[in-house]
Amino acid sequence: MTDTLKKLKTGIEDLFPETEGMVVNAETRLGDIPDFDSMAAVNLQNFIVETFDITIPLDLFGEDVTLGELAACIEDPERLAAGGEKKV
Repeated sequence: MTDTLKKLKTGIEDLFPETEGMVVNAETRLGDIPDFDSMAAVNLQNFIVETFDITIPLDLFGEDVTLGELAACIEDPERLAAGGEKKV
């Protein structure tokens, strides 16, 4: 597990206490997080900005996106350069 993914996992567990007892890893989809909705997406986006100093557009926080895919975008911002053309 990369450092980015570890920080993201810790942030998910802090932001969403209902994940307690859940296995949170690279394959965890945002839709697997209990009560994940648009407000949760905004909170996660803010966490990513504050922690990694990168902004991921909200439209890329779909329920099918995995934590591994988010971590990959954080580690390689070029994935976002095409204005969302590249899959997260």
